[in-house]
Amino acid sequence: MYRLLCDSVLLAVWDGLPDDAGHQLTVALADVLYEPYIETEPFGIDDGVNRKLVRPLVTAILAVNEQARTVRIYDIQQTLH
Repeated sequence: MYRLLCDSVLLAVWDGLPDDAGHQLTVALADVLYEPYIETEPFGIDDGVNRKLVRPLVTAILAVNEQARTVRIYDIQQTLH
């Protein structure tokens, strides 16, 4: 299992999401912490580090550090329909 890293600014963004989008992000990140490469897709160059988590209502940019067993959130965006 991986450990989630997120700064206070992104925590405020996460907390400010509408309930449905926040729930999608929470559930998806729980899955990512068990298996980051199945639940995400490459972001930019497929280097195994920079990943993108896409759900219908929210997208997050992540970095996976296999050696430290961490997943860091770098950006959270609500998907607009």
